[in-house]
Amino acid sequence: MKIEYDLTKEDYVEYNLHFISTSETMKKSLFIQRYIISLIFLVAPFLVVKITDAPLMYWIVVFIIVYVLWVAFYVRFLKRSVKKRIEKLVAEGKNTNIFGNHSLTLTEEGVVETSSLGEAKTNWSAVEKVYDTEKYLYIYISSINAYIIPVRAFKSLDEKNEFLRKINDGMDKANEK
Repeated sequence: MKIEYDLTKEDYVEYNLHFISTSETMKKSLFIQRYIISLIFLVAPFLVVKITDAPLMYWIVVFIIVYVLWVAFYVRFLKRSVKKRIEKLVAEGKNTNIFGNHSLTLTEEGVVETSSLGEAKTNWSAVEKVYDTEKYLYIYISSINAYIIPVRAFKSLDEKNEFLRKINDGMDKANEK
């Protein structure tokens, strides 16, 4: 089975945001940054009260509000920040191998990707996992590398489901060996 699609910068940015939200390492880091480090906001009133004339209760209320806002909005801030950084990185150099026309063919042996740079083959045994999101399919071939397939590449939901079934069949056969 073969599909053809155009991979854009937006697709690449979305992949990186997906990676951040699904990677166990990134989830732990995000938890620490969001909750543990932000506990400093709850200790800060006791330090700030010593250098100001405002009462302790005032600073406790202020820093609790800051803590709640931090916890509530940190993920949005992080995603926006990561998106901007990735867009800058993409704009820095030549990325002809990432963007543009791609085709992905599922064979008995694995996945074959064809782009302007040539052909890349991945055996089914190297496919680690597949994520099916609302807008993308991600076929992970390592913990940080995946084939990015926009759902718009499929003519219908049936075609997408057939593609997923073939991927799962290939992975199952590889795991039986």
